[in-house]
Amino acid sequence: MQVEAAESELSRLGLEHLRVHHHGDLARIEAPHAELIAVTSEPLRGEVLRAVRSAGFRLVALDLGAPCDPAL
Repeated sequence: MQVEAAESELSRLGLEHLRVHHHGDLARIEAPHAELIAVTSEPLRGEVLRAVRSAGFRLVALDLGAPCDPAL
């Protein structure tokens, strides 16, 4: 349920290709290579953190090894 809530909030921000994985208190976000700069730059960075934390995650990490193609 936390994953779905986080992904729903990210989708609301226009980030439909981001995927969230549950690791206890940690949310690991997979983002397509083309979206990495946007996701880590303000003001979107703060919105991503807020969205994922509002789903109940305490920690948020970005997976730099995620597939580059959102279709994968």
